[in-house]
Amino acid sequence: MPRLSDRAGIRRLLSLDRPWAVYAIGDLAPGFFGHCEWHCAPGEAPALALIYHAFETPVLFTLGPPDAVQAILDEIADGPRLYLSVRAEHLPAIQARYRVEHEEAMWRMLLAPARFTPPSPNPAPRLTPADLPALERLYADGDPTGEAPGFFTREMVESGVFFGMRDGTELTSAAGTHILSAEESVAAIGNVYTRRDHRGRGLAQQVTAAVVADLLAGGIRTIALNVGQANAAALRVYDRLGFTPYCAFYEGTATLCPETGDDR
Repeated sequence: MPRLSDRAGIRRLLSLDRPWAVYAIGDLAPGFFGHCEWHCAPGEAPALALIYHAFETPVLFTLGPPDAVQAILDEIADGPRLYLSVRAEHLPAIQARYRVEHEEAMWRMLLAPARFTPPSPNPAPRLTPADLPALERLYADGDPTGEAPGFFTREMVESGVFFGMRDGTELTSAAGTHILSAEESVAAIGNVYTRRDHRGRGLAQQVTAAVVADLLAGGIRTIALNVGQANAAALRVYDRLGFTPYCAFYEGTATLCPETGDDR
C-alpha cells in the first residue's frame, strides 16, 4: 500500500469525513506531522490509516471502507502494540491480527456553534506554560481512580488553549485542547478535569465553555471532543454546551498476536 507524505493529498482524503478525522487533520501541522506514518489504499472509495508515533504506544486511526482498511492492515509493518481510535466497522480487521483489550465505546461529539452560549462574564482565566506545575498537580488528583487525563503533554499548553478555575493558588478545574490548528481550522477539546473535592459545582462546564468561546473567537470551524458513552455526567455537560454525538467509535489497546507476527 502506498505510504503518503504529501500534505495536500492526505488533506483531501481526510476531508471526506472531517469531523471523524479532526485529530488526524490537526496532525498535518508541522509540529505533529513528523510523528505521522500515513498509509493509503487507493481506489474509487479510498481508505487511510495513520500510525502516530509521538507517544510510547503509537496511536492507530483509520478512515474509509472496511475492506480497504483491511487491505492496508494486511500490508503495513506496524509494531507489537497500538492504541486504537477506530470505528466499529474496522474492529474485525484489527481483531484478526491483534488481541484488543480495555475496549471502551466512545462518542465523537461535534460542536453546533448556533447552540453555544458564551459565558458572560467568563470567570475562568486562561492558563499559560507557567501554570504547567499546577495543571500536573490537578491531573494527579485523578491518578488513584484512573480518571487523570491521558495523552497530556506540555506542548499542548504551549500551542493550544487552556482555561482553569482556582481555589487560592491551586487549580480545581481545567479544560484545554488536545489538538489546535488555526491553519486547518480544527480543534479537539480534551484534558477536562475537576478535582474530586470540588465536583458538583459546574466547574467543568465553565472551563470548557471558556475554551469553546476562545476557539470560536479565533475562527475555528470544526470543534470536536471524545467522551465515553457511559459517562452520563460529561455527556450532559457537553450537550448543554452545544455538542452533539457525531459517530460512535472505540478506544483500546491492541497487542499483535504472536502467530500473526510470525507470519509477517
